[in-house]
Amino acid sequence: MSDKLKSNKKLEGETFMKEGDKLSKTNIFRWKADWDSAALAYEKAANAFRSAKIYDSAKYCFLRLSLCQTHMDVYYLAAKSMENASAMAKELKEIQECANLLLESCKLYRTNGNSFQAADTMTKAAKLLEDIDLDQTIKLLTDACELFELDDKDHFSGDTFKQTISMLLKHKKYTEAVDLMILQNRVFVKLEQNHDLHKSCLSVITISLATDDIVASKKYYEQFLDYPSFIHSQEGTTAQELITAFDNHDVEGVKKIVSRHIFNFLDNQVAKIAKNLSISKDSLNPTINSIAPQPQYNNTTTTTTSNNTNSYNNNNNNHNNNNNNNPINQQDDDEDVL
Repeated sequence: MSDKLKSNKKLEGETFMKEGDKLSKTNIFRWKADWDSAALAYEKAANAFRSAKIYDSAKYCFLRLSLCQTHMDVYYLAAKSMENASAMAKELKEIQECANLLLESCKLYRTNGNSFQAADTMTKAAKLLEDIDLDQTIKLLTDACELFELDDKDHFSGDTFKQTISMLLKHKKYTEAVDLMILQNRVFVKLEQNHDLHKSCLSVITISLATDDIVASKKYYEQFLDYPSFIHSQEGTTAQELITAFDNHDVEGVKKIVSRHIFNFLDNQVAKIAKNLSISKDSLNPTINSIAPQPQYNNTTTTTTSNNTNSYNNNNNNHNNNNNNNPINQQDDDEDVL
């Protein structure tokens, strides 16, 4: 855009913005704001400023336009205008402001009953906040998944579910990830996506075992038996074998199972967890190698040889006999301990 055209657009925007400000305010001659006329003026001003790349003025006009449309009870258009204001904030590199305006737009969509648009807007805001506020990002994505299901827009929810679950697993929020996978299973059932359902069920059981909760994994497996196709699927068979291997403390069995190619077709984060899934030989409890800290135990293991055990017992007996025969030594030992 040439400098002359940009200057003309700027002048046009300023003219309509002043008109909009005048019409949206009351005075002694106007007791009621003319929201309809003000909305038209602000819309023209916002578009003019946006064409001239004067983003701060464009943002102001879009915000005022949204306010006018809210007073006119056209909440869908008000939400759209708020989204446009958010886009202007993004051009100004105001990331937090951009996310906040998107959330305001989400509220307007929900007021109008547009759960799908609200969920989509919430997802956009979450992406902006990932590097700023992780907890809020996860909460927004989780709420967006629930909104997709609420509005029966399940076929649009796949990417949001996948992104949210992957982020939860990446930041080791395993409980929240499992809860969301259970919610997603209902979506798979509605859409009759049995293959995705089977993979999700196997993922839930894998994560449960990775968090040392074999009881929960058994409970989930029994719950998943309500899906007739799961028990006869490859994922169902693998899940059952994996639980049995953990239950029997079969270290080698677990290694063989998690090395199967079936785990490569799960979510990348789940595949990483499965690859590092093992049973600690010392504690006989499931662990995630290099993902979760390994517990340390001081108890003598059952692999201690019989000769060492006998030697240990003999030494203890000799020590006890000497202490019993010599009370002075016993007193000295007690004093040393103190």
